[in-house]
Amino acid sequence: MDNDAEQDVPKTIGELRRRLAELGNPWEVDPRLNDDDPLPDPPRGGQREEDVPEEARLPSLEPSTDLHGLLASEPPANPFLRERWVEAGLLDQDEAPGLALESGDEGEGEGSV
Repeated sequence: MDNDAEQDVPKTIGELRRRLAELGNPWEVDPRLNDDDPLPDPPRGGQREEDVPEEARLPSLEPSTDLHGLLASEPPANPFLRERWVEAGLLDQDEAPGLALESGDEGEGEGSV
């Protein structure tokens, strides 16, 4: 979002109602709210950087970092995500054991008729 758009953000319920009316938006603001009430600013979730314990922080990566090797060293546990990483070229097939079955492979293996 650029600075101009940030300055145009409504600050009160009344400003929001006027903006919606100008846009012809059918959405309505809760009628229990007064025009001079400030827009709610609920927490967005997540942790602030300074609240993350040092041992849980990710290391800074240098531009020369081998990302392929970094990803291959700890592939995701989810077999479907590993398969997607292989499809996207982020992980080699031989570095991704236990990939999800291909669509034609369901009937093969132990217990098949």
